[in-house]
Parts: sequence; structure tokens; C-alpha cells
Amino acid sequence: MAKKTWYDFFSERANPMFTRKEFQEYREMAKNDLKIYGKYLKKGARILDIGCGIGCTAVSLSALGYKVTGVDNDRKVVEAAKQNGKNFGKGIKILYGDIFDIGKIFKEDSFDACISGGVLEHFTEKQIRNIVKLQLKLAPTVLADMPVKTKATLKHYGITEKNNANNVSPDGIYRNLWTEDYWVNHVLKGFDVFYHVVKRSHPSIGNFDILFVGIKR
Repeated sequence: MAKKTWYDFFSERANPMFTRKEFQEYREMAKNDLKIYGKYLKKGARILDIGCGIGCTAVSLSALGYKVTGVDNDRKVVEAAKQNGKNFGKGIKILYGDIFDIGKIFKEDSFDACISGGVLEHFTEKQIRNIVKLQLKLAPTVLADMPVKTKATLKHYGITEKNNANNVSPDGIYRNLWTEDYWVNHVLKGFDVFYHVVKRSHPSIGNFDILFVGIKR
């Protein structure tokens, strides 16, 4: 059986190509997120969305007045994001590229902030630290969110200690679910984490908890 791609993953859960109604929902989610980290992003800020997926956040932020570039390593996902950007975005750029190559794709200080949503938890601790270091070369601020280990989150993913021994969720995706304390004081130890908070996810994507973190040089 062929390995499931991210395009397959998105296709099972949502339309890769947004309808207007779906885009309005994604834009509302982006607005909710901006209530959390919006004060760290000035209107019109240059943003790099790493692992942008089909563009739920990237396209929405571009429509809200930010200068957004999205990058993803799945070509079908990139094509879907480009079409969504064309249909609903404003001046957005979507590029194909691997997360570990962003330092080759973009010059230092090309952006005001690097963001990611539901991305870092799919990597090992060492890889996460390397990814954060790469982002901090491109922008002075890194803003990321990821599912955090709580009862609600474990229930959402159908995870128990028994079936998550290898950090592979029942959906077949490698995903580290760590507590807020473990993320901030262990995984991101040594970085200047200036902000962190746990919030419940938007109802349209499920009933689980998300950790928002801000990191600066």
C-alpha cells in the first residue's frame, strides 16, 4: 500500500479547494488566532507560513492584509494552496519546498515573522530545535501552534498510552503530543520563549487543546 501523502490526509477531512463558505470559516479561525498573537504582527507584516498545507491560514491572513508566503513539501498540496490563494487571497505566494531547506530558499531577515500551525509536532525534538533555528534566521519572531497533551486532545485523536507507544496516532500520522510544560521547558529550552498559552481549538476543526508559543531571537 502506498504511503499516505499530506494531500490524501487533507482530502479525507476537507475539500482541498475551498468553497466560499469554507474560506469564511478559515478566515474566522485566523481572526481568532490573531486575537492571541496578533499584537506581535503589525498589519502588513511579511509572514512565512511553513508547512502551509492547503492554505487555510496563509490565504486567510493574506486576505486580512498581511504579506504572506507559504511553503509546503507536497506538490499536490502546493497546487491546491495556489488555487485557493488565487480564488480568495490577496498578493499571496505559495512555493514548493522542504522545511529544512528554507534557509536555501529565502534570505536572512526576509520576513517579520515565521508561523506554523500543526507542524512542529510531527518532528523529533532535535529536528524541532533545528527548524526553529532556521526560522529565526529568516525572521526575528517565530509563532507556532500545535496540539498539546490534555484529556480533550487525547480523546480527539483517539489516543491512549497503549496505542501511542511510538507516537503514531490512529490516523497513521506520526505526532508528538507533549504537555505545555514539556514543550516550553524541555523541547524549546534555550530559546527565548516570550509567550505561551493553551486555548481550545475552533469548533470547526475539533474539540481539542492547542498550545500557542512565541519565540524571538
